[in-house]
Amino acid sequence: MSIRARIALLSGILTAVILFGFGAGVYFVLQRSLSKEVDNRIEGVAKSVPAAVGVFPSLDGQTLNVQLVQSLDPFASSGIYVQITDRDGIGRAHAPNNRDDQYIPLPDEVLRQNLARKTALYTSEFRGVPVRVYSMALVDQQGQVLGTIQAVQPLDSLHKTLRTLRLLFLAGLGLGLLIAAIGAYILSGRSLRPLTGITNTARRIGRSRDLSERLELPRSNDEVQDLVETFNSMLDRLEDAFTAERRFVSDASHELRTPLTALRGNAEILLRQLEMGSVDMTDAAEILTDIRDESERMGRLVQNLLTLARADVGWRPDLGPVQLDQIALDSARLATRISSTHQLDVEIEDEVDVIGNEDQLKQLLLILLDNAFTYTPDGSVVSLVVTPHDDKADILVHDSGPGIPPEQLERIFDRFFRGEAARDRRAAGAGLGLAIARWIVDCHNGTIDATSVVGVGTTVIVTLPRANAPEKGDGGKVEAPPQPIAIGAGK
Repeated sequence: MSIRARIALLSGILTAVILFGFGAGVYFVLQRSLSKEVDNRIEGVAKSVPAAVGVFPSLDGQTLNVQLVQSLDPFASSGIYVQITDRDGIGRAHAPNNRDDQYIPLPDEVLRQNLARKTALYTSEFRGVPVRVYSMALVDQQGQVLGTIQAVQPLDSLHKTLRTLRLLFLAGLGLGLLIAAIGAYILSGRSLRPLTGITNTARRIGRSRDLSERLELPRSNDEVQDLVETFNSMLDRLEDAFTAERRFVSDASHELRTPLTALRGNAEILLRQLEMGSVDMTDAAEILTDIRDESERMGRLVQNLLTLARADVGWRPDLGPVQLDQIALDSARLATRISSTHQLDVEIEDEVDVIGNEDQLKQLLLILLDNAFTYTPDGSVVSLVVTPHDDKADILVHDSGPGIPPEQLERIFDRFFRGEAARDRRAAGAGLGLAIARWIVDCHNGTIDATSVVGVGTTVIVTLPRANAPEKGDGGKVEAPPQPIAIGAGK
């Protein structure tokens, strides 16, 4: 069943429940009110009867001779039948007169209650018509009970009114249910029209694979607008992801094709020399060196891909207390082998222990230093600073490269992302290094961020939790500020 049909069905059911509850409430309140009005009316008439009754002795001196010496109020007693019985329940007078002189039978229990000066209110039947009866004792001036009085009103008109009301309520319920269902179906169709547009657009995008298409944004300020905005945002991210993947495939194929071509060319040259028996050892050394360098380059790219694949399946390194200051010094020494055309300044303020993995932290620092060397002009300075705080330690890597535009800065940690400056450099890789760096930092429950000024340089800040945080007030600093350590000299 479609959403539109379900909305119409549920709206109809809800409307039916509301109308039924309201109608039933009104019906029972009206029924009780009308019944109460009948009871009050016959009670009032019955209580007015003694003033209009004359009691005369009978010829035998034992039976009751009763006459209505004056008429009852025609407005108060309209439609009401009044009868009087003696102490034995035998009818002696009634008004208005009926041709067959029939009296409504008086139940024995009611007669006993009346003789005990108690009133009774009950429903009976007379001549096939349901009637409401109010019965009370007839008492003379000396307080002696002479008989009983019954005021009776037929209930057929009341039942007819309630029956008509029930029919009206049922008709209104059916009509209201029909109107609610049709109205809900029409209105839900209009409300769900944007969802139909989303579905059609999604199908069109699936067929054409054109992720640049977007939904028209409605200005309804409701959930549908939020859904359209979310869908368009999802398409933006999908387009970026597919663009990044296509760019990565292009970059990776280029990165792999170049060393593979070099490997093949050098291997063919070396093989040809071996076949001719005239191997130049100088040329052979250069060829083997090129083969080694290109193999290492391919290895780094493959290793980066493997690292991200391990991250995707949930692998996490084992963590424990490690010496961040010593890891930083070791990484700095290794980094100088990456580039001998830069000066690396290392500043470590104190011995710092953090909760981490030594190999992963070393890889993190090498990635950051490699990036800094890549984008820093030859002869310039790259800085590595480790600063302890109360419960954390900061790692800052600063370069003096071209900087990163603000619109690209928040995306530099995304996989496969490479800015224009990175794409202009052959040695910049495939855009996986900083994504791996962010994963390593996340595994260490830390944070990584970057600040940059175009034309000035970029600073990457990593924050890690300390293993042995010092007491507050100590700050983890040595008494005298250390001097920066220069590793590597610029040419």
